[in-house]
Amino acid sequence: MRWFILALFLILILVTGVSASEAVGSIDIPHIILGLAIMLLAAKIGGEIAERKFKQPGVLGELLAGVVISPFALGPYLGFNVIPGEIMPISPEIDLIGQIGVVILLFLAGIETDVKQFMKFGKVAGLVAAGGVIVPFLLGYFAILIFYTPPEGEPIQYVALFTGAILTATSVGITARVLKDLDRMNSEEGTTILAAAVIDDILGIIVLAMVIGVIGAATGVQQLNFIDNAWNEIIPKSTSTDIIWIVLKAAVFWGLILYLGLKYSEKISSVLSKFQTKGALMVIALVIGFLISYLAAYIGLALIIGAYAAGLALSASAYKEHLIEELTPVFNFLVPIFFVAMGMLVNIREAVTIAGLGVLILVLAIIGKALGCGVVSYFSGFNYHGAMRVGTGMIPRGEVGLIVAYIGLSSGIIQQPIYVIAVVMSIVTTLITPPLLKSTFAKGPEKGWKEKTV
Repeated sequence: MRWFILALFLILILVTGVSASEAVGSIDIPHIILGLAIMLLAAKIGGEIAERKFKQPGVLGELLAGVVISPFALGPYLGFNVIPGEIMPISPEIDLIGQIGVVILLFLAGIETDVKQFMKFGKVAGLVAAGGVIVPFLLGYFAILIFYTPPEGEPIQYVALFTGAILTATSVGITARVLKDLDRMNSEEGTTILAAAVIDDILGIIVLAMVIGVIGAATGVQQLNFIDNAWNEIIPKSTSTDIIWIVLKAAVFWGLILYLGLKYSEKISSVLSKFQTKGALMVIALVIGFLISYLAAYIGLALIIGAYAAGLALSASAYKEHLIEELTPVFNFLVPIFFVAMGMLVNIREAVTIAGLGVLILVLAIIGKALGCGVVSYFSGFNYHGAMRVGTGMIPRGEVGLIVAYIGLSSGIIQQPIYVIAVVMSIVTTLITPPLLKSTFAKGPEKGWKEKTV
């Protein structure tokens, strides 16, 4: 069987090499389909190697498979080429399918969550998220001011602000996947990590609004000092209003979705029960998930925030287990594409040229989350091992951080060196989290919560 898979992979390489040059300009649907086939095969081979050879979560192999078949490694021989004029090295179509995959991932994670446990640890998660935003932001900000020499025309204060913002957001997708692989989604640590990671994304959007507001209002201002200047000098009133509005939107949105989901769970179950044809229940659940994800994006929040909220709302349904069973095959098809696509963003050759600063930012990114989240979780009721698990689970960066880097690059605030550092930092923190998180759960007592009052 193993030789058959390898032979099939080689055939795909040869076929793609011949056909890749034909797709220029318009959307080449056959080529996209072939690309998906290669990505899925690479994901499964990588996952098999990670799980069976190295006893690590399969997602680690999927990410490394993406690095191997990226446009900066073997990709050109497989039909994956850097797109001229585009920042992202993968096609918009592949990126779109990957984004749908991460929505499915968070939607299913929400359904699988014990909502009572989630509500119990909501306060702790909020504190953990705050610690995981403030500490990394300050570390990234001052690291750039002290150690970075920007190219001409790149304002160092603005670069520092964007770098701090890039370090704030945790990748809830990778954490959810690892917790699912370890079957610890509903543990005290798992619930706290997932809730904190989602809140983290909301806080990341708020930080981005603050950074954009500061830069937009500071034309001609040479110094932006967070310590010496008064709040209103740093954050203009219009920006402060925007920040308050984002917080209110997120709170009202989450509160409303959870309230409706829990209060009307029986009615939701009754509606779902009316669909008897094969697969209808799953499709209607996905419709609900997609609609709520769209509403989240429509009011200025992230799609994944809406997807997780929708899953939580359906977690109280009588059809919870049936939905999990029917959605799992969709998960197995779409989610690996997302993680392979993340791996394909890595430009190893670019990373080598800025290794010194990149290593520093990477170390600070790891310390910032592990320390900021771990210390807060310890003083919020977790024991040492539980705090280690929470801190480790918050280390990976992902979607929001890459979006912040993309905005900075496309607006001319940062240039390629910082953008490449951001991408590599996101990938490396994502790569190291699965084995680290698995190790922390394997050590110490199974329960990491000290059973104090939350």
